[in-house]
Parts: sequence; C-alpha cells; structure tokens
Amino acid sequence: MDFRQLFKLRLVVAALGETQRLGWWNSGVLTGTGEFLFQQGFPRSSPFAQTRAGFRVAQLACDEALAIQPTPGGPVTCHLFRLTPQLEDAFENERNRWMDEPEPWLDTFQAAWTLTPEQWPQALSELAELDPAAIDWARQQTPQTAKALRLDDPFELNQDHIERLAAGFVCGQPGQLVVPYLQVAG
Repeated sequence: MDFRQLFKLRLVVAALGETQRLGWWNSGVLTGTGEFLFQQGFPRSSPFAQTRAGFRVAQLACDEALAIQPTPGGPVTCHLFRLTPQLEDAFENERNRWMDEPEPWLDTFQAAWTLTPEQWPQALSELAELDPAAIDWARQQTPQTAKALRLDDPFELNQDHIERLAAGFVCGQPGQLVVPYLQVAG
C-alpha cells in the first residue's frame, strides 16, 4: 500500500471538498487561514494536525452520506477516508513517522491550501499522482444513488481500489457529494 499517495489523495479530496471550494462538507480547515490557526496551537506539527482535522470532517460527511452503521462481524464499508481498521492503523503509523520530518511535505501542504475548484479533478493527477486513467474510468461511472457510487467489492483492498475510491469523487458536482465506496469482509 502506498501510504504517501493515500495521504495526498485524501488531502486533495478533503481540501477541494471544503465549503469555499466544492462545498461537499462544512469546513475551511485546509486553507491558508486554517494553517494560521493551527500554527498557533500546534507549532511543530500544525500541517499534520490540520490535515487530521480536515480528514475527519470529510470522513464524517462521507459516513453520513452513506449512512454507515458498523455491524460487528459484518462487512466493513470503506471509502477514501475510512478504510479497514488494519489499513487505518498502518496509515496512522506512517503518518506519525512523517511528523518527525515534515520538510518533504511542506510543498504538498502549500499546494493543497491554495487549491481552487477549477483545479478539480486535475489536482488528483498533479498533486496526488493519480493515474489519469482512473479519472477517465470515474467519468464513465454512474452513481447508484444521489450520494453513492458502489465499486465492486474486493476480497482485499489494494492500491488500485484506493485510487478508484479517490477518482470516484469525480461523479459529484459542486454542492453535491457522491461518495465512492466498497465493502470488504469484516
């Protein structure tokens, strides 16, 4: 699993989904203003604290759109901001390592804070290194409901699934969130 790309995909979708951009969730955390505010409380790790907050807002909005109700022992509904518990734990371990050396991420953060709606969905390719073929695939999909695009359920998540979970957001419109998701065995 390429956790660096997962982080960048989440960053682009979370930033562009904010209120003043595509309006998919009620947030303004992943902006220059958010950067200023988070630097006051988290001087050493502000961009990572900022993204954690932005990812959480996006996760809650996606959970709500899909009406996720976890069932113990049942299938796990996954979307870009909620993967299996094992993958989320591994992702969190990687993210914690990056916090010790944030310099390689600074340009990525600055680019994300200044994204505009006009950069959607190209920012997925340019900033998050998503294969343009995934965006082409997403443009050919039809959501099953007004808020959901269900992908084929895999036996196990891989990088291709992660890329499609990100690319599938292309099915949404400004002010109209469509969440790509899939289910895996619990």
